[in-house]
Amino acid sequence: MFLSAYTLSYGNWTVIPSHWDRLFGEMRDNGFDAVDLSFSESEAMYSMRAIEQQIAKAHRHGLKVLLIPSRFAGRLAGAPFMSSPFICAHPEWVLPGHPGCGCLDVPEVVEASVKFIELIVKNFEIDGLILDEPKEAETPSSHPATVARYGHPGTAEDARCSMLEYLKALIETAKRLRPELSITIFNMPHTSPDFTARTAALPGIDYAGFDGTLCLQSYFHDRPFRVKPTVRQLWPRIQAEAEGKCGTFALLENMLIPSSEHAVYEAELEATLDEVHPDHLACYYYGHNNEDGEYIQKITMDAVRRLKSR
Repeated sequence: MFLSAYTLSYGNWTVIPSHWDRLFGEMRDNGFDAVDLSFSESEAMYSMRAIEQQIAKAHRHGLKVLLIPSRFAGRLAGAPFMSSPFICAHPEWVLPGHPGCGCLDVPEVVEASVKFIELIVKNFEIDGLILDEPKEAETPSSHPATVARYGHPGTAEDARCSMLEYLKALIETAKRLRPELSITIFNMPHTSPDFTARTAALPGIDYAGFDGTLCLQSYFHDRPFRVKPTVRQLWPRIQAEAEGKCGTFALLENMLIPSSEHAVYEAELEATLDEVHPDHLACYYYGHNNEDGEYIQKITMDAVRRLKSR
């Protein structure tokens, strides 16, 4: 099992090198094989040197680095949660009804996204990419570019085809420049199995799957609720969709956890690690917005160490 630590823009603005050095050492000591670092359009302007230094430090601690091209064109997730500056500067390219989300039938949107992948792969000594939750993958488009392409306002199937072609272009670009890069993709659970199974079959994909919860979650002082299915609930789907195509992936959502869910989280985490065995497993390193971040970190890292010692 390949184990990676999701970090999502931790410190990419105010970067304290000694902190990163300590954290990468802790990740390695806890049994992680890689760290997952997000990289957005904003960081492409303000944090090129910072991310380069982080990658070098991670490698010195024996960690591989998987970069997450975040939020570009509003079509991928990752962090920080923000609109795409590129799309905001070109409102004529927006997917109708979805501000900040680019229409994938507009050639300039695809071209800019490919250039962003080229920027990452050419400049940084990374070991792989993670394509985090393709957004609006099945949302029909009435954009003039869509009508020109398909001869009518887009359908959900047209949207799926456009997104699959978009992802294929990103993957082909990365693999052309660095064939050895690993590429992981994970989708949103509510997206149709038709689409998600087709992403797992894209040439160049090494791991495919989903992220999932371990307990109820809350954003602040709201009543805890079920954000998405658990990892265990999604595991059969992950296996079925990846079978014969690529390796399996799962991301544990050890974040947004209120103290009232601690016992549930701990029990579900143990059950999940006993039953779910993806080829690439990830969890958040210090999952964000937990009511007691140190407690969740301890429970999670204790479980990770036990997992790696089996």
